[in-house]
Amino acid sequence: MKGNNGARAMLAAGVAMAVGLAGCFPPRESIYADLHASRSRAYTRWLECIGQEEDLPCLDGDLSTRDAVRVALAYNKELRGVVQEREKAHGRVLEAYGEALPTVSLNAGYTRLDQITTVDLGFDSFQVGAKNNWSYDLSVTQPLYRGGAIPAAMRGAQLYRCMSDEGVRQAVQDVVLAVVGAYYDVLLAQRLFEVQENALEFAEANLKDVIARQEQGLAIRYDRLRAELEVSNVKADLIRQRNELSRARAALFRAMGVSQKSQVALANSLTYAPLTPTYEEAVEEAFKQRPELYQAELDVRLQQEALRSFYADYWPNVEGWGWYQWAKPDPHESTNISWGRQWQAGLRLDWTLFDGLRREGQIIQQKALLRQSAIHLTDTEQSVLQEVRNALLDLGDADELVESQWLNLERANEALRLVTIGAREGVNTALEVLDGRSALTHAQGLYYQALHAHSMARLAYQRAIGLLGPGPGVGEVPSEAPAAVPDAQEGAEAPPAE
Repeated sequence: MKGNNGARAMLAAGVAMAVGLAGCFPPRESIYADLHASRSRAYTRWLECIGQEEDLPCLDGDLSTRDAVRVALAYNKELRGVVQEREKAHGRVLEAYGEALPTVSLNAGYTRLDQITTVDLGFDSFQVGAKNNWSYDLSVTQPLYRGGAIPAAMRGAQLYRCMSDEGVRQAVQDVVLAVVGAYYDVLLAQRLFEVQENALEFAEANLKDVIARQEQGLAIRYDRLRAELEVSNVKADLIRQRNELSRARAALFRAMGVSQKSQVALANSLTYAPLTPTYEEAVEEAFKQRPELYQAELDVRLQQEALRSFYADYWPNVEGWGWYQWAKPDPHESTNISWGRQWQAGLRLDWTLFDGLRREGQIIQQKALLRQSAIHLTDTEQSVLQEVRNALLDLGDADELVESQWLNLERANEALRLVTIGAREGVNTALEVLDGRSALTHAQGLYYQALHAHSMARLAYQRAIGLLGPGPGVGEVPSEAPAAVPDAQEGAEAPPAE
């Protein structure tokens, strides 16, 4: 009867456990209802904080390219996220070292017996054990030999840490490239806006002049309509360029990680600073500096350590162990209901002689991964060579473009000067003056675009050879801009005269 009651109690406990486990797995509809509520709360928080940007710094005053990079290195969110990879690498190193350290565990237990066993010898009887049983167990296991897997894991963890450092270096260079490129975009938009402002000032002055001449009978209705049309067209271009400037500034603030309410004046200007590196010099610098090459080579070495750790499965595992117990009743005498203790120690050897080709299959996979890493390293080198070659070609093209557009700008200035003099002397018409001014506006825009293209080509070259960040092995995000980022006064707005 007692046995039946115990069975029923165990069955009831099992059913209750099953019902409880079922309640731990919510249905799909409940999950999405909870997600929808979470997103609604996020929208409410956004409404409350709209326009505040409390977590973003607000800049004011002059801003150079080096200042912009320095701020971005401190506040760019993508870069701050990449830095967390270093924490993961640190955790992996600790995990690898943990494989060589002892494992210590402590167990405590209590058992209540409903009945104590009684031994009847006929002439005498005695009880074995006690109703209340206590025990405390301390066990220690120390790995001694695992076929070389432990040192391979340690070396692999250190290599992974180096890979994370190179990942940070790559992220720093990408951020510098994005910020300086966005800075140059603002400079170009600013210059083009100024060109349109000057063009509008000229067009409005020309319209006043044409109206005055029409009133004097020196100009016809067509001249006035043409001047009014020019004013309207330039105003439209000015509005478009103002919008481009606003978008460029917003992109710069976004790349820097600062508030869109920032009010800054750019201290740099679009300048011409030619570079004349040789292909061999550029390749040598790139092979020594590019973080992608270091990452690819570290990946090869990491796969080599992984292969060594799998080969360790062919060797025995040896570990030492010890066990200490303090219990009541005495573990040595079951009839002694007082506290007692015991301990054990020994060596354990575990050697898998055959596991159904599992190890062979894993070795084949790891060898394939190692070959893939080697191929990836070679491909990365070829990719870097192509980037360097393209960067040098772009630099050469940008040099020629700046020089040609500078000459065109001088020609347009001279042409406008001559046609203006001719109009005063009655040789040229007002329409020809407008055409000359329009040609100058176009030439100015093309020249500033050429300066922008050269600045971007120079920046791309510096990224191609790996100079937009700290050197190899530096996993910390620098607090200052790298030396390759130009100062405010570097370069000139015009190429040197021939």
